[in-house]
Amino acid sequence: MRSHRSLVLCGALAAGLALTQQACTPVERQSGKPVAFTTPTAANGPSGGTATSGAGKKSAAGKAADPILAGRRQIVIRPVQSTESIVVVDERGRLTLTDGEAEHGLFVLTPAGDRYLIKTAKAGTGGERSCLGVKNNGSGPLTVEASACDAGRAGQLFTITRQPERTPDGDPTYAISNRDAFLQVFPRSGLIAEDLGDAPLMTTYEFVDNGAA
Repeated sequence: MRSHRSLVLCGALAAGLALTQQACTPVERQSGKPVAFTTPTAANGPSGGTATSGAGKKSAAGKAADPILAGRRQIVIRPVQSTESIVVVDERGRLTLTDGEAEHGLFVLTPAGDRYLIKTAKAGTGGERSCLGVKNNGSGPLTVEASACDAGRAGQLFTITRQPERTPDGDPTYAISNRDAFLQVFPRSGLIAEDLGDAPLMTTYEFVDNGAA
């Protein structure tokens, strides 16, 4: 009887040892490459902005997740390629650049479908805020001027497209366009709206948060 029990016990121990060794044996990976994770894209106009994880600025909700793109913050619009200048509306109502103070240097991005109205954060003399819009100047370059807001006017509906490049501080950058015309800055003509054609985009912008709208 003792011999029978010993055989059973030894058999059980051997089976358990075999299972333990099998469980501890490393499983060969199918591939040595790291797993690739995709990040959901957010709707920043027709182009769609790239979502960022961990920063809290973007999500699949896009505009709703970013208070700047949702029109809840007033911002300074700064050309990334310029060291000091910011975008302002001058005394003639034209959009231009300055490296000093300006009455209308803060803006609010107000969603209008998949595009935006760019409104002055401060109301004008009539008590209403103005909206930026592209103006056709005949044979001259397209300029951008402030006038009464009209969401039905195509010239006031801008597409804001997030760019892959970031600022040195890690903040996102954007291109601003109206149909095929992009807001560009040139030494002679200043800030104009230009149809790129085959030319590269030369001017992108950073939106600097300046508090609740």
